[in-house]
Amino acid sequence: MENIGTRAQTFDGSAQTLIGADDRRYSADATAAIYLEDSQSFLTQVNPGNAVDGIVVFDISLDATLVGIELHDSLFSGVPRLT
Repeated sequence: MENIGTRAQTFDGSAQTLIGADDRRYSADATAAIYLEDSQSFLTQVNPGNAVDGIVVFDISLDATLVGIELHDSLFSGVPRLT
């Protein structure tokens, strides 16, 4: 995540959502991410112009069909970006 804004932002991996077939929503597993070395996805402060690479963990079944991801910088961000 790169902060292209003018003030510091807090990235929270638990604010990300995978989108599955039939509009199923899968939430991130923030507890699992805490145990990963250098995951940088749990409440990471990012100053303007800086970027972080992180791992966001999801616990989903192997046969799940994913069609997208909804990205937010935090739980309080506005409209999501879809990819």
